[in-house]
Formats: sequence, structure tokens, C-alpha cells
Amino acid sequence: MRFAFISTMLGSPWGASEELWSQTAVQLSRAGHNVQASVGYWPRLSDKVTELTDHGIRLGIYPSYHAALVRSLWNRFSLSYRRSYRRLKQFNPDLVVISQGHISGGFDWAKVCRDAGIPYFIMLHCNSETWWFTDQELGEAVASYTAARKVFCVSHHNLDLLGLQLGKPLENGEVVWNPTNVSSERIPDWPHDSRLWRLACVGRLDPAAKGQDLLVQILARPEWRERPVELNLFGVGPYEQSLRHLCRMLELNNVHFHGHVNDVQAIWEQNHLLIQPSRYEGVPITVMEAMLCGRPAVVTDVGRTAELCVDNETGFIAPGPTISLLTDALERAWNRRGDWQRMGQAARARAERQIPKDAIALFAEKLTNCVKERAS
Repeated sequence: MRFAFISTMLGSPWGASEELWSQTAVQLSRAGHNVQASVGYWPRLSDKVTELTDHGIRLGIYPSYHAALVRSLWNRFSLSYRRSYRRLKQFNPDLVVISQGHISGGFDWAKVCRDAGIPYFIMLHCNSETWWFTDQELGEAVASYTAARKVFCVSHHNLDLLGLQLGKPLENGEVVWNPTNVSSERIPDWPHDSRLWRLACVGRLDPAAKGQDLLVQILARPEWRERPVELNLFGVGPYEQSLRHLCRMLELNNVHFHGHVNDVQAIWEQNHLLIQPSRYEGVPITVMEAMLCGRPAVVTDVGRTAELCVDNETGFIAPGPTISLLTDALERAWNRRGDWQRMGQAARARAERQIPKDAIALFAEKLTNCVKERAS
């Protein structure tokens, strides 16, 4: 079988949305299938992208004008952009998987698939009530999504919202799981030092999406300044300096920036509670990983978080990403800090029931089954 994977993420060279398609591509290649992948141009590609070639995957680069490339660069690469489309037709895959970080970005590729008679899936990794299709975009959006063999979203909330944005329910929609980066066999020990409660916020440093600014403002309130808490921010992103300036302005000395950490379980060996104050989400992998590591979470009700977290049982849910609602959830959490370890155990048990042990194998099976059904 021949599979083509196309990533249309433009905000950064790599993100959590890239894990599902890239790991699936590797698994299919190892199983003997012919696989190629196309990603947008960056001056320096992520190592995780270039490593795909080590697994026998043919890698193509297309120019990503919308990723802050200047118009001259777009014009210079326009010929190679069309050449990328021709390569897709020449490869003639049995199935194309278009991975989108948000509600658009892959419509040009979907049109090429339709024109060439190549079946395709669209994967949507995030959605927000603030994103809507313009009148100029709507026709192409409806055509792209309805003609897809499947539209995969990582939460029911994202899928239902997409139907509203299109003004059309998606009968070809389905919810899938992202993979995690922790071992399900080992649970990190609970931190024993209860004199200082360590809160971890894990994710890219992007306040517009991840809401770190809300959290910092809450910790600057008088009642929180007096409490023995420490906030540890894990992740990188283009807004680190903005967040550092905010912390200095608010004179917060208990907020620490740790950058990217590969060993997720090492994070939870030192921290008691996850705080995920996101303004929008798909399925936050960080929440799944914290649960598998036996940690409770404070989350906002966006994306799949409320499907994962049970309020007052495995964590605490703020109904929306506002300072007042998040303050209430954090206050409830603080008042029950003596229960955090027990709640983390409940979170772990829930994660074991909900989260598949091998999301990549399940997704690869969906792709191969689609090709087999088409051939029969």
C-alpha cells in the first residue's frame, strides 16, 4: 500500500499535532508499506521531521508562505510548490492523510486529491469558537471536509464545533486519540516535600492558546503570594520573553521557566499538580500524561479536557478560560491539597480505562482498513 502524509502546521517546525501522523507514518513504513511525507518549509526543520528519512520515508518540503515567509520567497518557490502537487499525483497514493493544526490549511491539498481522484483523510488537531470561515473560505472548506473519506478530530467538542462552523453536520467525522510520551508501566513517586506545593504548567509558551498569562495573574493575588507554592513552566515558544517580563512586572519570584523536557515522568517526580489554563485545545496530551503519571489537574473546559478530567474527583474544571473562573477552580484545588495524591490515583485509574495503550497502532489500522475496503 502507498500512503502520503501532509502536514500543514505553520506556527512552528514541530508541535504535539505532529506526533500522530508522523508516528503512524513510521509504523506503516516498518510494516513494509510505501510512505512519503510533505511538510512546510522552515529554515531549520525539526529533527523529528528529518529523522523520518531514517525509516525509509521519502520526505518532501513545500514552501509555507503563511508561516511568515516573505512574498519574494513565495514567488521564488511557487514552481516547486506546483511540483510538489505533481509529485503527489505521480506517487498516486492509495490514501492521503492531511494533518491540520486548526480548522484550515489543507484545502489546497484536498482539492488536488479530489482533482486526481485520490482518497484522503483530514485530521483536525484543535478548534476554537473564535475561528470561523470567511465567506470566501466557506465553499472550499465545505467541499474539502465533505469529500474526505474521514474527518478525524481529537475531541467530540472540536468535531461538533466544526459542524457549526461549516453549517453542516459531518457524517464522516470521527474522534481519535493522540499518542502519549510516558510509560504506562511506571508511575513516578509522589513528591514527599509537602512544605512547598509544586504546580506544573506543561505546553508551548503561547498565552493566546495556553493561557499562561491567566495563571500568572492569579498567582500575583495577595492570597496566593502568601501560600507556599511554586509554579514550574515547561515548554518553549515564541512568547517566553513576554511571559518573563510579565512575571517581573508582577514581582513573582516563584515562577520558574524550565524549557523543553524530554523526560515527562521526570516532571512529575518533582511536581504535585498540573495546571492547564488553555483558552482552546484539541486533546491536551499533557493532561493525558499527567493522569497516567498519577497527578490531578486543574483545567479549563475546552477541547477534550472535560472528557478526561472529572471535576472534584480526578481534578478541578474551570468552566471557561477567565481569571474569575480559573481562580475559583484553583481555590477549590488548594482547599483540597491534602487529597491531591488520592485524586492522582483516581486520575491514573481513569486514564487506564479511557486512553488506548497504542493509539498509533489503532490509527494505522484505520488507514489500512480504508484502503482494503476501497480495493474490495
